[in-house]
Amino acid sequence: MKVALLAFGSRGDIQPFLALGTGLRARGHEVDLATTTDFKAMVEQADLNFREIPGRTGNYFELPQVIKALRKSSSLMRASRAIPTPTVDEVVAALDAMHEATQGADFMVNEMLTRGAGYADPGVPWGTVAWWPIVPTGQSPAFGFPKLPLGAPYIRFSHFVAAQFDWAISRAAVNKLRKGKGLPPVKGTPAKKLGIKHPVFHATSPSVVVPPSDWPARAHVTGYWFWDRPWEPPADLVDFLDSGEKPVTLTLGSTWPVYGEETFERVLKAVRKAGRRMVLVDGPDGDLPDDVFRAREMDYSWLFPRTAAVIHHGGPGTVAEVLRAGVPSVVLPCFADHPYRAARLLEMGVSSPPVPLVGLTQEQLDSSVSTVLSDPQITERAAALGPRIVDDRGVETTCELIEGYVNGTESGERTASGTA
Repeated sequence: MKVALLAFGSRGDIQPFLALGTGLRARGHEVDLATTTDFKAMVEQADLNFREIPGRTGNYFELPQVIKALRKSSSLMRASRAIPTPTVDEVVAALDAMHEATQGADFMVNEMLTRGAGYADPGVPWGTVAWWPIVPTGQSPAFGFPKLPLGAPYIRFSHFVAAQFDWAISRAAVNKLRKGKGLPPVKGTPAKKLGIKHPVFHATSPSVVVPPSDWPARAHVTGYWFWDRPWEPPADLVDFLDSGEKPVTLTLGSTWPVYGEETFERVLKAVRKAGRRMVLVDGPDGDLPDDVFRAREMDYSWLFPRTAAVIHHGGPGTVAEVLRAGVPSVVLPCFADHPYRAARLLEMGVSSPPVPLVGLTQEQLDSSVSTVLSDPQITERAAALGPRIVDDRGVETTCELIEGYVNGTESGERTASGTA
């Protein structure tokens, strides 16, 4: 079986596809991963076939206009307006390259920014990946909409708007590409078929996203996708960890440029007030005191189990690693889906109250850090959740689902917790 994977975005968007591709290859399948040249080395390190998508992603959080927008609000819409928008022709070129990358494949897997390749009709069966719930349900409004006491009409409207937004990302380019190939334009909103005609693989744990009972059979919650590789920690990091009580880790991923040094200084004050040391992953340049160890590159699966708590922004990959490690969180949500995960971790009792980066105060941060380090119930709940995350077998479950779709042996039942 040959599978084409299409991914576009930051490292956090690409790495789960490396995990899935590695899992498929281990089961004897041929895997092409199409992405930008930024990640060619990583794709080849995973021993997958690299296929190029035109363009470069970079880190949009380094752009002054994006930083300005996010310092006002965590709104996805506000930040999206600040990010430079490619022309329709540039998107068409990218979609055309994706189309070429799917030729000869038995199945194609895309995600939000490459879903247009599916809507353009690649000629092969396809499914899509989601980092948050995207399939409509009558039990709650669409992702990003507030829970309001307005009943079924509001819920239906929210999912209608969400589907329109999903389609709007690639509609103009998809129809221009189809016109160039002599095909009629796509009418209506093809996003409505997600989970019904095209499977959706929610790459998160069913312990975190509980599948609604009215989801269609092809809406799956697979478990997280982890790309585990051999990693040797630097000796000075091991010495730092062994020289005292478990430290706290601070990592903000690609969102560091938004608040950078200001956030580091405030977090360090809160951690010191709680009587702990800190491991800083990346972060602002400059000399650091003896109670802080900085690492530019880090294997979270090695580090997180060796720390008392992780202070992070709520990105999907970081959350997955924190939960698997069985350690509690302090979430500083910055953007888009971060507040959603921050609220969910608090609801599950594995974090202290989140402290949004917009409007963050030292008092809030001190309180949240103190709580996560002093409340044994938070630590106990996080430790109990870790083995459940491992048991989800996210990559294996997704590989089995893809094989079922290709072989025509799908069970017809939704998958959660790794069982059908």
